[in-house]
Amino acid sequence: MIRGATISEALLATVDRGEGEYVFHLEDGIVRLSCAELAERARLGAKRLLALGVEPGDAVAVLGPNRPEWVVSAFSIWLAGAVLVPVQKRLRVRDPAAFREQLDSLLSVAGCRLALADPTLASLLPDGVGVSWDGAGETSAEEPVAPAPANAAVIQFTSGSTSTPRGALVTHAAAMAQAEILDELIVNGDGYRDSIGWVPFFHDLGLFLNVLPAAVWGLTSHHLPTERFARDPAEWLRLAARTRVAQTITPASGLGNALSALARRSERVDLGALEAVRFAAEGVDPNVLRQLSEAETRLNLRPEALGSSYGMAEVALAVTYSAPGSGLRRERISIDALATDGVAAPAGRGPSRLLVACGAPKMELRIHGPGGEGEGEGDLPERHVGEILLRGPSTMSHYVGPGAPDPFRDGWLRTGDLGYMADGQLYVTGRVKDMVIVMGDNYYPEDFEWAAGRVEGVRPGRCVAFTRPGTDEVVVLVEPVGDGDPGALAISVKNAGADAVGVPPSEVVVLAPGTVDKTTSGKLRRATMRERYLSGTLEAVPA
Repeated sequence: MIRGATISEALLATVDRGEGEYVFHLEDGIVRLSCAELAERARLGAKRLLALGVEPGDAVAVLGPNRPEWVVSAFSIWLAGAVLVPVQKRLRVRDPAAFREQLDSLLSVAGCRLALADPTLASLLPDGVGVSWDGAGETSAEEPVAPAPANAAVIQFTSGSTSTPRGALVTHAAAMAQAEILDELIVNGDGYRDSIGWVPFFHDLGLFLNVLPAAVWGLTSHHLPTERFARDPAEWLRLAARTRVAQTITPASGLGNALSALARRSERVDLGALEAVRFAAEGVDPNVLRQLSEAETRLNLRPEALGSSYGMAEVALAVTYSAPGSGLRRERISIDALATDGVAAPAGRGPSRLLVACGAPKMELRIHGPGGEGEGEGDLPERHVGEILLRGPSTMSHYVGPGAPDPFRDGWLRTGDLGYMADGQLYVTGRVKDMVIVMGDNYYPEDFEWAAGRVEGVRPGRCVAFTRPGTDEVVVLVEPVGDGDPGALAISVKNAGADAVGVPPSEVVVLAPGTVDKTTSGKLRRATMRERYLSGTLEAVPA
């Protein structure tokens, strides 16, 4: 049951019940933070913000790793009546000047006059903006003013925000409406599903399903710093086994990395206590499902514990998810029918694509086709692919920043994602802007990427597909595994594309390991890789 009309009220209600704890598995040991201690530290933090001149409604950023200080900083901002702006922390800062420029752009768009930061990162912030989050400094004698439900709670930058960042403004009312949507995932009978996560707190997935649950519901949440996960992804699964938690949420690529790490050591982990392993933040890669099948005897993970979802920062987080304990629903469809007619027809003998259902909608959802602007006009029947439109109480108010686009059409949020409905389940096929058009037919980059990832010698999850501007020529970028012949590997990838999709790529570029750019949560940065390919700045392995 959700208590409180704002995030701040929810924390105080949890403290009154004597519930809620954060457990951080840091490099130097385990650190526990009860919600009672969080509320006390956040209250002092809020008074410190007041002393620094922060007023209700001001935007304040947080920059740092998944540590207790991040959580305390976030709740300090909310208790002060200010607006939290989670800022991306890169795993490795290769170019400090470029990172400073990006930070300056993000803070400018959000209107931040202050940023609470890990002391090691404060120097990367613009002059006069960065303040250490260590809690030092004067505090105001005044008591902070609690926010109202209609007040802004978060400015969440959308995935892939770089040179033209877009911040989705989410109110406290919208955040609590999202908590109501997530309630079925968290509550289990008379108790809660304790969880473990590694996704960075600045990501909407990390914020709403790692940072908030302990404070909003009163459960115990375990946290692995993203840096520890990146060094050894299998440690996440080991901790899930040791802590006997009931739930974890991850992008599919994160699980794929963890399974690969386990396989290299022929290691076993007992995940029998997990009631839910839920995929989020990206589509489910069929190659990861293959890895899961191969690792079945080493995991003791029940198939019905697997689940999937679809969401976005513009609606706080979740749009759909599969019912707990229902397992994954999947279907194989014809690529030819999808490309030619935009219809998800059952696969025959030709090229096919495996899709995993994202679950049932938890808000109003339409599949919109070309033509018609009014409500209901242009809506497509079942199994026809169109743009996903959304409406619900957790939807953002607007994008922030000068020249920010208006994504609403007659009150409906245009997501830019393509998908279809079948038997009450949403299937997402790709992004409108990522479509690959060949000879007038529409293909999806995921199909070429999946086909490339199946080739022996190619690193799965490190494949990117797109077309050259003004042409229908498909380019596929891949990273190799081992020291095989790059020329032979490129030929194999071309053949795999022809066999699996029906269209061979015009060019396959074998890149140096570590070249393919991904977000911290594991999502491919296709636009970035395409720009680097066109500018000639990619490091290819010579054939």
